[in-house]
Amino acid sequence: MEQGDYFDTVLVPRLKKVAYTPEWKNSKPKRFATAEEAERSPRIMKVIRLESYEDALNNLELRRTEAQQSLLDSPQAQGADGFREQYLLRYMLDVETRGSQSLLNVSAFMDPTAYRLKVKRPGSDESREVNVDLLETFNWLIGLKVDHIAAPRTYSAAFRRDADPDLPADAPRRLLLDGRLKEDPDGPWWFRTVTGTTPDGRRTLVIWRKRPGGETPEGIERDNLVLDEWFRKQGYSSKDSEFDLIYVNGDNNLENLKAPDDTWKVRLIEEDFFRLMFDTEGV
Repeated sequence: MEQGDYFDTVLVPRLKKVAYTPEWKNSKPKRFATAEEAERSPRIMKVIRLESYEDALNNLELRRTEAQQSLLDSPQAQGADGFREQYLLRYMLDVETRGSQSLLNVSAFMDPTAYRLKVKRPGSDESREVNVDLLETFNWLIGLKVDHIAAPRTYSAAFRRDADPDLPADAPRRLLLDGRLKEDPDGPWWFRTVTGTTPDGRRTLVIWRKRPGGETPEGIERDNLVLDEWFRKQGYSSKDSEFDLIYVNGDNNLENLKAPDDTWKVRLIEEDFFRLMFDTEGV
């Protein structure tokens, strides 16, 4: 039996049964756990599935021109010490596969709930797509001691441009909300927060959001306006003593909301995610 099959079909069911009561017979509990056994038994079990080496390779996507491929296939490039071997080892993983899902495709952070990898099924060559828990992964990467993970909340909004008559006709018009930011179960703007403490003792807020506007200037402007209004609505801009560090995915304007005596700092999730995954600063 493959280890993956054994884990799901044998080990996990046994752990669940033992957590319920320590004695079983014929797949039925012989007795209920005593008060002391119940007190010492785990209430929650967390299963963490890590990306395997084979999964990482299967999710690499090459971006190579016909001219590059022709050069690599030429007789002069062959051999253990040839150009092809050196190219594959030193260049391919750094450049050609950059942006692959297994090497962190930061553009996919626009929707942190939809980051997917192809994962091989145990004991077969068949692969299936699974969602990657970016939230949980990032908590582990920064070593966050989690205090609270909030339920996701979604919002809708309408917009208008500043109609100040004193502005010149050709002056850029500031984007404003037309009314309030409204909590809406079908709204496109999604937020989920994690609060905790980093290993060096900094109180940390991690803000995950969907960015439905994409990379267009208008879309970025709308997404960041919604983020600013949501941030104010939560009262974070007036809670300087509560957090030392604020993480958020995607370029943003949160630093502009700081009062003169505020000390909290804003960092991009994508930057630290990539740095910590690939040890680019020797951390």
